[in-house]
Amino acid sequence: MKKKTAILMSAGILFVSGNLYLALKDDSKASRSSYINSWAKVGKETMTETLHAAGVVTPQEEHHIYYDLKSSEFKSFLVKEGDEVDVGTPLFEYSSDNIDRELARLEAEKDQLETEVTLLDEQIQQLLYLQTVSASTTDNSLPVAGGTTASSSNDLMNVSIEKEIYDKELEKSRAEAEIEKYDDMIDSYDGSDQLEISSEVTGSVKKINYELNNPIVTIISDTPKVEGTFSERDLKDVQEGMEVYVKSDLFKGTVGGTLTKIAKHPEIDPSVKKESQFPFEIELELEEEEQEFVHGTHVDVSVVTNQVVNAAVVPGRSVEKGKKNSYIYVLNEVGKVEKRKITKGIEIGGKTEVKKGAKPGELVVRKPENVQDVDSPFFSKLKPSTLAKKTFKEEGRRNLFKQVMVGFFK
Repeated sequence: MKKKTAILMSAGILFVSGNLYLALKDDSKASRSSYINSWAKVGKETMTETLHAAGVVTPQEEHHIYYDLKSSEFKSFLVKEGDEVDVGTPLFEYSSDNIDRELARLEAEKDQLETEVTLLDEQIQQLLYLQTVSASTTDNSLPVAGGTTASSSNDLMNVSIEKEIYDKELEKSRAEAEIEKYDDMIDSYDGSDQLEISSEVTGSVKKINYELNNPIVTIISDTPKVEGTFSERDLKDVQEGMEVYVKSDLFKGTVGGTLTKIAKHPEIDPSVKKESQFPFEIELELEEEEQEFVHGTHVDVSVVTNQVVNAAVVPGRSVEKGKKNSYIYVLNEVGKVEKRKITKGIEIGGKTEVKKGAKPGELVVRKPENVQDVDSPFFSKLKPSTLAKKTFKEEGRRNLFKQVMVGFFK
């Protein structure tokens, strides 16, 4: 055996023996060290808690058109079920008999007023003539001894005529004002298009009642909404105004919306033997370029019941549950396993929000059962595949030697 080989074998035996002694002796640090082969970094992300429900697409609005059969005679519908209508599209027409009678009455009363104005004009002209004659008589009259003069008598007459002219002109003004009022009423009838009932909304004709029972026409709007039901258990988690996401196999991605209505009464009469269902409505946030929703199609609804932005997140597996509190094991900067009490938040998809007790970027043990002792060192399996020349260069020889020695003696 060569001398060099003998030295290496002796050194190896000494190294193994030394490590066995350190590992097996009482109160050995090696026995108290934890072998940690799996850890995770405390993440930072938005945690969203949702409640899922089924929904169906329905029209956002439904307009009913009513008709008073007593007021006129129905003639015909101008649309059919399924037709698309805009604001102003004629829906049906009816007889104008009543309107014609009303217009005739207004015209007659207007003619009567115009005749009255003509007569008043003639009376005013006659009074003006008398006023002129009276004035000329006063200029040529002589005084009468012992009594009233002719001039005084004519003055009284002129005053009386002036008053009469004033009254007639006032009466004429009133009549002319009445004529203008009747003109407006007649014009409103001529321009009101009362012979046809037109749509006041844009949408589609859902139903026509050909038996003329009200509502005789029902129009649904083009804007969709989503309807569904919540169970009794769901009610404690949802409230109006919550954010909602809707998805379906009929379109890509999700469409946002708002939970706008939750019924205060169940969908059907409640029963002690059956859980009640409470209807809800969702208003969708649709962009013009987005695809059309088809009425009657079914969608999946996710109601955002809780959301935490930039939450500190750890794997749920890394959380140890105590009798009263929860804990995680942090691999701290001095190379030891530190047990920390945490305050848990939302738990979603195998992840747990840590409200208090850890910060994003810290390392935690994935499997708490691998921790041998709290506040003791930990070690892990060397993975040569993860080593790179660059790493050795960055660390430097002195630091590498120091770390190797620490590994040996700890």
